[in-house]
Amino acid sequence: MKKRTKLSLRTKIYLTLTGLLALTGIIYASNPTPFSSGGPLYAPGDWYPTGVAASPDVVLVTPYCSDDIDRIDCNGNASLFATIPGFGSCREKYMTFAPFQSAAAGFTPRDVFVTQGALVFKIHNGTTTPFAALPGCFASDHNGITFDHFGTYGFNLIVTCQEGNVFRIDGGGNATHIAGLFPGGGGILEGPAVVPPLFGPHGGEIWVADEQNHAIHTIGLPPTYTVTLNVIHHQFAEGVYVVPNPPCAACTGNGNWGFFLAEQQSLKLLWAYPLTDFTVPPPGLGGKVILTSEVGVDGGDTSVVTFNGLNYVQTSFGPRVIGVNEGSSMVDCDVPTPTPTPTPSATFTPTATFTPTATFTPTATATFTPTATATFTPTATATFTPTATATFTPTATATFTPTATATFTPTPTPTPTPTPPGDVSKITPTGTTCNDFKNGTAETLASLSYSVKNGQINQVAPGVFFYWLKVTVPAGNNVFTVTETITTGNFTRIFSLANGGNNVWNNSCNSTSNTITQAANGTVTVSFNAPVAGTYFISLKYDSGSVKGAAAPAPTTTVHYDITTTGVPGSTSGIDLIKN
Repeated sequence: MKKRTKLSLRTKIYLTLTGLLALTGIIYASNPTPFSSGGPLYAPGDWYPTGVAASPDVVLVTPYCSDDIDRIDCNGNASLFATIPGFGSCREKYMTFAPFQSAAAGFTPRDVFVTQGALVFKIHNGTTTPFAALPGCFASDHNGITFDHFGTYGFNLIVTCQEGNVFRIDGGGNATHIAGLFPGGGGILEGPAVVPPLFGPHGGEIWVADEQNHAIHTIGLPPTYTVTLNVIHHQFAEGVYVVPNPPCAACTGNGNWGFFLAEQQSLKLLWAYPLTDFTVPPPGLGGKVILTSEVGVDGGDTSVVTFNGLNYVQTSFGPRVIGVNEGSSMVDCDVPTPTPTPTPSATFTPTATFTPTATFTPTATATFTPTATATFTPTATATFTPTATATFTPTATATFTPTATATFTPTPTPTPTPTPPGDVSKITPTGTTCNDFKNGTAETLASLSYSVKNGQINQVAPGVFFYWLKVTVPAGNNVFTVTETITTGNFTRIFSLANGGNNVWNNSCNSTSNTITQAANGTVTVSFNAPVAGTYFISLKYDSGSVKGAAAPAPTTTVHYDITTTGVPGSTSGIDLIKN
């Protein structure tokens, strides 16, 4: 049964779906459809879409392990739109279009802005230039971006940094730090949005998703920018998206899509939601808010937030797209479509200089039969030449030339992106099978939660997790060493292997004889004899409860673990241990 949550500013009240029907009588349902796999630029499964920006005529995606920005046509085909300077590794990069309102703040509507660490790049007519640097933004990844469409922040660009700092940027690239949500650490900010001014008590404010604390926080209006934490609870909150009022579509007549979502690690597809998901039944969802969850475990979901005059009401907007949901975008109705430029007609009228053909007629005629032609030529030539040339030539030429050049030229340029870590290793929840991992359908487990009692870790959930690894080996004896590293420096207890569930599998997912041991420092040694050369899968089952009884992490409360296999590129996968 789907769960719906009704929340006041500081109070959370959990209700079943039956109870909610009595309140509103409305059930929201979505119809996500696979839209693009990144072809023909990428081989199937090699795309890893991450950031999304959509306008009525352009849909853009940033791949996880590439510095290219891909444009997706209405048939789902990818071509190169632009490239940003190389960052050197796989990173989450997010982007947004400048709406028409941003011109009031000095922006050029239709320009695209992209985050890359503490930098923001601008793409104008296909050319990428540095736009702003964010002093005090410490995160190299996960930084979110949006525009203020309502004027409460001067129609500025809004950027959130993963560690909790928030900035507004004007059209000149001047960045102002306006809020810091986690002075002591302990949060992961991602997708922001400025909500409509009349949307409840936090209307007109910046709403931000906090993946680590499963919450939506708000940054108040200038000049105080008052921060309100935990306005809404949302598991593994990934992004906040305002539904335009009224909503509009991309690919009109060829899908009529209203919303796009990137699933990065499972099927690795861009998904599209039909416009009718947001307009039917009337009056639709215009002016409401969509929340997404990065993962689907422990109640992670896509949901709709409405305001009923007293409280914010949260309703499931399922079915949720399976896998790791990263960036999304409503089709931004405020991004102007380019004005068709008939200028080519005027400029191209030189083709009317093709009238030299008319110069040919008199010459030939005059020389050939002076008497007969003298009467005939003026009549036929004078009337005929201008009509045919002036009307016909510009129309055909002007329409065809720009279309072919602008769309098609970039396609051959890109090359397939490097294989991201998700193909090689993954941390997953219990219940994951070898076939799930092999086929790319295994869920990612991003974090564990713990409680503290008397200064010590008391409980940890979920109770176990798996580290999966894909290796390609020769026939015979093979040995792999797997290490745990705490990167946050605030804790020392490593996870121990659980009893059972540790195994080596062949490419048909049949168990292979193996020996798996763990040293006191947490290092795991996996030995097995491969009957034939090929691909094998290793599964290690860790006991989350093995950290119980340890002194609580300090001074910050979140611990990040990296699990790596020596000598296997892309084998590092991470998990956070987060205080409830």
